[in-house]
Amino acid sequence: MRFEFAADGEFGRGRAALRVLLIGPPGSGKGTQAKHLSRRLDLPHISTGEMLRAHDPGSEAERQLRRRIDQGQFAPDELMLRWIAERLERADCSPGYLLDGFPRTMVQAEAFDRQLASLGHQLDHVLHLDVDLPTLTARLLARHRTECRSDDVRRTISCRFDLYRHRTEPLLEYYCDRKLVRQVAGDGTPDQVFQRILAGMGVQA
Repeated sequence: MRFEFAADGEFGRGRAALRVLLIGPPGSGKGTQAKHLSRRLDLPHISTGEMLRAHDPGSEAERQLRRRIDQGQFAPDELMLRWIAERLERADCSPGYLLDGFPRTMVQAEAFDRQLASLGHQLDHVLHLDVDLPTLTARLLARHRTECRSDDVRRTISCRFDLYRHRTEPLLEYYCDRKLVRQVAGDGTPDQVFQRILAGMGVQA
């Protein structure tokens, strides 16, 4: 692997795998930072959002799912749990992985914990990217202009924020109780945020 952990940190003791979850509201930079970490740590970046957007809907049920996502709604828990279970079975996840966009609900988090426990695995870090609402809104609108993301239009942004507050934000307390959460200020340039992430994880810059 292409990384070194701080000599006095938990991961200087030779753990075999590193499993990291990124949590933050829409526009907080989870995807961008996960890509940076993927390159730095040589671990796969698993984005459920990219999975959904790349999936070609072939049935009416799948087309309804795509419309649901375009309207800012979450995909069903059962679907996400199945996709994640299948993805984590691949050989490239053996040394660990970076999860971006999963879990998003308590149902998913608790089911994922059971899955990890059955494998004798555990999460190592939950990175919380904290960004103020005006900055998030500006980022999403800019992303819509450059990437034409259908879920980044103004009429769906407030819905996505509400879903995050009510269904995903409670996961922070859930993971805080287990001492896993690393708070990261998500404002500033991507490189500034990335350096904060490395520092929070105890990874040498």
